[in-house]
Formats: sequence, structure tokens, C-alpha cells
Amino acid sequence: METKKNFKKKIKEWLNIIGGVAMASFAFSFFLSPKNIVIGGVSGIGIILKNLISGYDPAFTILIINIFLLLLGLLLLGRDFFLKTAFGSILFPLFIGLFEFIYARIKIDVTELDMVLIVLFSALIMGVGLGIVVRNGGTTGGSEVIQKVFFRFFHMPYSVSLYIIDGLIITLGLAVGISDLQTFLYAIVFTYLSGVVVDTIVFAGFNKRAVYIISAKHEEIKNVILHNFERGVTSIKVVGEYSKNERTLLLCVLPSIEYFRLRNIVEEIDKNAFFFAVRASEVRGEGFSYD
Repeated sequence: METKKNFKKKIKEWLNIIGGVAMASFAFSFFLSPKNIVIGGVSGIGIILKNLISGYDPAFTILIINIFLLLLGLLLLGRDFFLKTAFGSILFPLFIGLFEFIYARIKIDVTELDMVLIVLFSALIMGVGLGIVVRNGGTTGGSEVIQKVFFRFFHMPYSVSLYIIDGLIITLGLAVGISDLQTFLYAIVFTYLSGVVVDTIVFAGFNKRAVYIISAKHEEIKNVILHNFERGVTSIKVVGEYSKNERTLLLCVLPSIEYFRLRNIVEEIDKNAFFFAVRASEVRGEGFSYD
């Protein structure tokens, strides 16, 4: 039974990855490539070469570079990384080729649309797509391989290598004359917005608050959490370093929509209670991620 459940979960993950890659490819083929917005990563290189070499297909560029980077990853990062990355790396340019074929045959010209609208819409679609891919354990390859190599051998944080690689490619588009200053700035805005959307999708469903409460009436508050909210609560013995008094700290994780209700009840029970809450980016365990 458990094996069947895991199999269904894996199938769902692979289908989500395929759907996410398709969304990212659609945004590239229908919005970014026609407007020659040189974004970061291998996709940006594809747009640069498309403009420098007449008739050149960006999908071919992305496929060749991804294969090269896959082999580099296999050599430097191992077989496990290669297998996890290969699927998305090959699927991404194939979808781009498909959507470019469709775009060339339909009577829609997105180049007539306002640049702001294109940047916002493409950042949303690509961000959602890549977020779905990452959340399901996949990747579209490309510059992510270089980021992992830099981290493995030079201990460079992913965010730093990401900004360096994307920044160089976006700047290259400006340097070779493909991007004017306005398009260059739009590319930076796109990169930022799509990154925000990716983070939002990756951590979607984890909209929880970790609540910490210290109160003389901790027993009463604990019972409210257990019975009124039907949430688990952990009691931790703590010592205030200023007063040296031992107190009880209550820790509870609950959905954000229940946070203000709990806060109001705590204030009604003990207006002097010490109370703070932080956003929990991920919560795993019984009651949250398990049936």
C-alpha cells in the first residue's frame, strides 16, 4: 500500500515538473524571445545568439549548452546530480522549440504589447513554472550546474553566483547591442520579479506562524490551544537572564488565518503575556505534512 502511494506521489511530481517546465518555456517563447529581453542563464545566451546569428534557433543553443553542463555536472558533481538534472535540462529546450513552432504559425504579435505588461506577465508565468519545478525536486539545468560547481569547489553561496552569472549575461546583451538601456533595465526587473514568484510558489502551502508565548497563565493558554484550536503545543522551561526566574514557554505552530484569533485570546487571558510570532517557511510532521 505504501509503495503504491509513493508511486502515485512520484508520478504526480513528474507531471508537475513537466507542467512547470512547459509554463517556463511558454513565457520564454511567447514573450521574452520575441521582445529580445536578454534574461540571465542559458536562456539569455540563446536570445543573444539568435540576434547575432541569422536564423539561429535559441532552443538548439539551450539544448547544446545544457548537455555540455550536464556532462560537466556528471564529472564534477556525480551521477545523482546528473540524473536529477537531466530530465528538466532536456525537456526545457524541447518545449521551447515546440512553442516557437506554434508562435510562428499563429496570428499573435506580442511585440506590439507594452513592455511593462510583457515583463510582468512573463515574470509571473516563468516564476510560477520554475517554482513548481523546484518545489517538486526538479530543475531546468543551465546555470544551476555552474552555481553548484562554484559552491562545491569555491564555497560561493548560490545567491552570489546566481547574481554574478545572470548579471554578466544580462550585461553582455547590452554590450553587444541587443539590449538598449531600457530593455537592460527591464531584464533586471524581470529577474527580480520572477525570483520573488519562484520563492512564493516554492514555499506556498507553508503559510504558517510559529507562536511563542510566556505567561503566568500558561496552563490556561495551553488548554485553549489544545481544545479550542485543536493544535499541538510544546511547553519549554526557560530562564529569564535578567530576573533569573524560571518560566514556561509555549510553542505552537498554526495556520496564519488562526494567528490573530489566538493573539486576541492570549491578550484576554493575560494582558501581560510575552508573545511573539514568526513566519514558518516550512512545517513538516504529523498534523501538517502527514495524513
